[in-house]
Amino acid sequence: MNILLISGFFPPEHIAGSERRTLSYAQELKRRGHHVQVLCAGRLDEGSAYWNGFIDEIYQDISVRRIYLNWTLALDPNQYLYRNPIIEEFLLLWLKDWKSDIVHVISCYSLSASVIHAVKKLGIPIVLTLTDFWFICPRISLMHADGSMCSGLTTNWDCIRCLMWETKAYRWTQRILKEKLSASLLTWVSKNPSINRRRGFRGMSIDIDSRKKYLSETLRLVNYIIAPSKCLRDTYEDAGITQPIHLIYSGHDLEWVKHIPEKKSTTQIRFGYIGQITPTKGVHTLVKAFADNISADSAKLIIFGNFNKDPEYTNQLNEIIKRRDINIQFLGEFHHNRIGEVFSEFDILVIPSLWRENNPRVIQEAFASKTPVIASDVGGISEFVQHEINGLLFERGNSEDLSLILRRIIDNPELIKKLKSGILKVKDIDEEVDELELIYLKLISNTKYLN
Repeated sequence: MNILLISGFFPPEHIAGSERRTLSYAQELKRRGHHVQVLCAGRLDEGSAYWNGFIDEIYQDISVRRIYLNWTLALDPNQYLYRNPIIEEFLLLWLKDWKSDIVHVISCYSLSASVIHAVKKLGIPIVLTLTDFWFICPRISLMHADGSMCSGLTTNWDCIRCLMWETKAYRWTQRILKEKLSASLLTWVSKNPSINRRRGFRGMSIDIDSRKKYLSETLRLVNYIIAPSKCLRDTYEDAGITQPIHLIYSGHDLEWVKHIPEKKSTTQIRFGYIGQITPTKGVHTLVKAFADNISADSAKLIIFGNFNKDPEYTNQLNEIIKRRDINIQFLGEFHHNRIGEVFSEFDILVIPSLWRENNPRVIQEAFASKTPVIASDVGGISEFVQHEINGLLFERGNSEDLSLILRRIIDNPELIKKLKSGILKVKDIDEEVDELELIYLKLISNTKYLN
């Protein structure tokens, strides 16, 4: 089969969950003899024009085409975030030359949902894996700007207000206008590109009515929609998406497990964090829980992540730590081929996320290394981390609750062994690609029959 995988981004420029998922699919499909091509965005905010061309390259034996855009210079930047006629035209022309049997979309975040419209116009079957809430939430996370959770059942004004919550324009209208007038004015602005493309509105004053209608229409074009967690599937269904969403749990490349070092012996309990250093990941909840109640001689916290991504947030973390007798090590980023070595550095992983993550891949990687997980009781996280069985759950954003759990582990280290015994076998990438191949073949066969 000729298989096109479309991802928002792709390694090595980006290495988050959806990018690693795409790479795993590409490598396993190619190993099975399929012709695989990846289409993704490169940088999105650099260049002297909106369209800055593309580069074809090979990454780990996978053919990759990276499109370079500067979204801030688009004719209608806010619309191009979800509906991009330039990308649609480009993909239509390219796919006429690169004959795909099937297209699997992992993320529309950077290239917009217009990729699906282009593929549909050419009659190529489409598989979509939902990896976040982008289709129903322009903030992606289903978190309100004030940090509270969102159900996805929103009015257009709910979303505009949430996007513009921290802007001067929103604060100004709230001061001098009543809520109804403020809503009318900012909704009008969201529908006028000549205004909303300007700095201060760009990327935030989005025509939500148009976005909802277009993305709802887009989902109806997809032949097969996959969700890797019940939480993600149920959230989309609860938000009014009526297309069938099929539950397929993620598989993982577990080759590294064969070479994982034994965990080092130590008198201290070692807690670890792996991921982005951003507010939605709740790192501050973890640091505060540790700083408030854990002494340096009883445990240490090892944090892996990019500390330069959000300097202001990093400064907040340093303020929490300052003048405390605690043992916290910030060790930066690491290449994924060191994942086994990293897990050997600590006894238990902590995932303090604030947003409704659907299935963080690091959970399954922890389980593959026989590392129990302490995690927020939120979203798909609590679907995989089972309280008192393979990990422990605490109330989302509650540093005191988390601190009690950390203290419990320190006072009763034997609990780690008990939680290890509850970890089940992690699904391998082979198993997931077996399922995907069957879906691909069925869709291709149905398309040929209809033609």
